[in-house]
Amino acid sequence: MFEQVFVDTRARTRRPAAVALSCAGQVVLIGTMVLLPLLRTEAIVPNPLLQILMPPRHGGETQAPAPETRSPNRRTSATAPRVFEPHPFTQPSRIPDRVVTGPDEPPAIFSGSGGVSSTGVSNGVPFGIPVEVPRVVPPPKLSPPAASSKPQAPVRVGGRVQAAKIRRQVLPVYPRLAREARITGPVHLEAIIARDGVVRSLRVIGGHPLLVRAAVEAVEQWTYYPTLLNTEPVEVLTEIEVNFKLGE
Repeated sequence: MFEQVFVDTRARTRRPAAVALSCAGQVVLIGTMVLLPLLRTEAIVPNPLLQILMPPRHGGETQAPAPETRSPNRRTSATAPRVFEPHPFTQPSRIPDRVVTGPDEPPAIFSGSGGVSSTGVSNGVPFGIPVEVPRVVPPPKLSPPAASSKPQAPVRVGGRVQAAKIRRQVLPVYPRLAREARITGPVHLEAIIARDGVVRSLRVIGGHPLLVRAAVEAVEQWTYYPTLLNTEPVEVLTEIEVNFKLGE
């Protein structure tokens, strides 16, 4: 029932020379595989130059632009700088006894243009900068103000405004009741005379009630000459007094 197992107790013998030779062969093989691509080099092929293609002018073939040729014998000629040599001073042969001076020249006068004028000065430098004297420009003429289209307020009589002159005057009718009652006296009215001379409005300032209506009806029929102010007709605000006396 029990199986028998046999174990070989003999020690295996090792060969050091074979192991060393095997390792050396593997190292040489690996080194050859690594160095072989480095020993073989390939030449670098230059890329062809790109040519600029120009469109044909008359449907012909495209021609490449001709390369610019330079003459090898052409040399740039450098111009030598010119040296300025002033004339040397020479000693005069004799010395004059006195120095002759000419008459003084008047200051130069420069004619200006536009709005300035140029004149010289007595102690100035000849051919120097002229002195600019501005001219006084007259102010522009102001146009008269245009007549305003807005209606103006009536001008009150007095001062420089004279009273309107009556063209047509209607006498008032004496009221019957006032005549029987022997009532007399003035009636004061304030009137606005239009530009055409017609009485435009009336306002009673004072007077007897029995006399007011007759005075208003009479004054409404009055007409005046137009009152002028600066040659223009204007409305006038004036006061009118109507006197009632018995016997009229």
